Amino acid sequence: MYSENSQEPLFKQELQIVSTHHHKSIGMDIRLVLDDETKPLVIFVHGFKGFKDWGHFNLIADEFARNGFIFAKINLSHNGTSPTDKRNFVDLEAFGHQTFTKDLHDIEDAINYFFSGDYLFKANTNLQELYLIGHSRGGGLVILKALEDNRVKKVATWASISDSKFLFNQERIEEIEKDGVIYIENARTKQQMPIYREVYEDLLKHSQKFDLEHRIPQLQVPLLLIHGKNDTSVLPKSSENLKDWSKNSTLILLEDADHTFGGKEPYTDELLPVHTDELVDETIAFFKG
Repeated sequence: MYSENSQEPLFKQELQIVSTHHHKSIGMDIRLVLDDETKPLVIFVHGFKGFKDWGHFNLIADEFARNGFIFAKINLSHNGTSPTDKRNFVDLEAFGHQTFTKDLHDIEDAINYFFSGDYLFKANTNLQELYLIGHSRGGGLVILKALEDNRVKKVATWASISDSKFLFNQERIEEIEKDGVIYIENARTKQQMPIYREVYEDLLKHSQKFDLEHRIPQLQVPLLLIHGKNDTSVLPKSSENLKDWSKNSTLILLEDADHTFGGKEPYTDELLPVHTDELVDETIAFFKG
């Protein structure tokens, strides 16, 4: 495991910012070692049915902070959690209206926050080294965001999707066109989570903008793709496709790793799973390279 500042105390800040586009709250936490060094900024975006404090994400954030980064995790505004309950899906109505457009606006608002006068750690931050990480659906989002925002200098994806319409097979398309909603069970909580017609219509309306296959060749910044060979939720072929379509990318397939690289919710161990160790080390090396 990489570690430069393992004995240094971490400073952690939890805050809410308000979306300038739809006025819902975007949760965020920021971690860093407070010293005299200016540090690159990493923003992490969770995936579908995910949230910023899921499983081992806090341990991952700590590891990046100890290795010389400012690490920020965000809760997308329509991910189904709330400012007062950040670990449970208590707002299924919002979840049902979570579109790619809204999520990209949220990431934009998060980036803008770090360039604003409200951000407390500007003196500690090298904003010319702004990096994005996305897990699963978040991987597709951070690639799309980097395509439209030249402030982003590197992108890493963990178990990324390669198709923005990944939720919508023919059966679900017919159901959502007929009923205006489909329901997907959360295997962990057993909640029936709605997906409203707006989500599908957003993908249709912006089909060219969200088409990773045709857009990713335009990506101008380095891209790291990491996927577990034992991922059954998003098959490794997804990252292999992204590699084939892109011009400046590195693909790493981790032996025996699953979709969450050994993490689970809740995660009670004090140490990261072995595959997450590999994931973090490879990503840190990429950002420092």
